[in-house]
Amino acid sequence: MFKKILAGYTSVLLAALRFLILLGVCIGTGMLFVYPLWRLASSRPSVYTLIFIIIFSLVIIVFAFKAIRTAWKQDSRRFLLSLARKASLLAGICVSIALVMNYQRAAAGVVLLVTIGLYGFLAFGLSADRKTGNSPTANT
Repeated sequence: MFKKILAGYTSVLLAALRFLILLGVCIGTGMLFVYPLWRLASSRPSVYTLIFIIIFSLVIIVFAFKAIRTAWKQDSRRFLLSLARKASLLAGICVSIALVMNYQRAAAGVVLLVTIGLYGFLAFGLSADRKTGNSPTANT
């Protein structure tokens, strides 16, 4: 019976020791990364900002590249249509904003209407179903 009690306390103490060791490793690793970053941020904020902009941009590019590659492999035509829709919206909105900022509101309105029309053509006018050649609304 004494042996069972001793084994129970031993397992509890070993679990607590493992937890403390893991906690120490986490704190040590955190200090290994955080302290130099804090030092860099407080002594040279422009370099710190540049480093993190580069790292963040690379992460975004990697994720975007993986998503683009997957979408391209699944259906290249659908991907290109999606890309054309997004590009037309982005370009139209940017040009409209630039025209408004240059006090050419009428031209901005025309560009916005053309953008809406182009988006409508790309989204609803072109067939999304490549195999049958039918648009999604042709069966109604």
